[in-house]
Amino acid sequence: MSNPNGDTTVVGVNNSPAPGGNGGWFESAEGEGVRGWSKNPNHGGVVGVNTGGGNGGYFESADGEAVRGISKNPNHGAVVGTNIGGGNAVYGLSDNANSIVGESQGAGAGVVGLNNSSPGGNGGWFESAGGEGVRGWSKNPNHGGVVGVNSGGGDAGYFDGHVNVTGNLTVRGDIFLTGADYAEALTTTDPAVEPGVVVVVGEDGEIHPCDREYDTAVAGIVSGAGGVRPAIVLDRHDNSAHVALMGKVWCAADADAAPIRPGDLLTTSATTGHCRRVTEPERAFGAVIGKALTPLTGGRGFVRVLVSTR
Repeated sequence: MSNPNGDTTVVGVNNSPAPGGNGGWFESAEGEGVRGWSKNPNHGGVVGVNTGGGNGGYFESADGEAVRGISKNPNHGAVVGTNIGGGNAVYGLSDNANSIVGESQGAGAGVVGLNNSSPGGNGGWFESAGGEGVRGWSKNPNHGGVVGVNSGGGDAGYFDGHVNVTGNLTVRGDIFLTGADYAEALTTTDPAVEPGVVVVVGEDGEIHPCDREYDTAVAGIVSGAGGVRPAIVLDRHDNSAHVALMGKVWCAADADAAPIRPGDLLTTSATTGHCRRVTEPERAFGAVIGKALTPLTGGRGFVRVLVSTR
């Protein structure tokens, strides 16, 4: 039914005081129940408005799509959701399958998330109670399953927690680690083995605190004293301690026999678990644990050591 005056052609009103009455009901056995057509670029073919707090539109289908949107304009979406009240623009809920699926048959992305607020908004947020928060899958050998790019000078990726890599890791730049040394896990069940202790390899194959001067069975210094953790630990396993192979660590030292100065070679001490300054070079071959970086003029304390066992 046409109306040359521009007024509404058909109006459905339900003034019943009982809740749930319909303003209009449209039904078709084979065609569309409702088809809306507008030739005005500023208006929609079908518009639903609810001023009472409910849904502006409700759509349900037993077999097909509840809502299908088709747009022939490359600058507009087939379906657009807008929320000016602070809530979600689009919300998808499924009791079993995927709640939202995006598929592209061209060069574009299946799903794109943009956040133009500044600062701190996320382009996408994904959360899972039992599975992966984000899973990326690529069948192209030249592309990654997940790729992060930051054109603003910040991090392309950030992980708060452990990262597990089952394949190869290729790095084309530098690696910056917050730890100060490179360590290996060596087996021990000795409770006296703790960070900062000088350890030797015992007859049982485990490491124990040193108790002799110039001991060639020395393994090194246990990393972790002074709150400085190792940057890399090889062969992590239970019942082990992380012994520094190279780098800088804090070490228990005894300066009673000789004061320790920066640059001095250090070796095992008769004081259990401590190092001492090398004063007899001929005895030090195979028993040097590193060079002192900080002094200790007397007594016992801790010195910073540049590890170089030899």
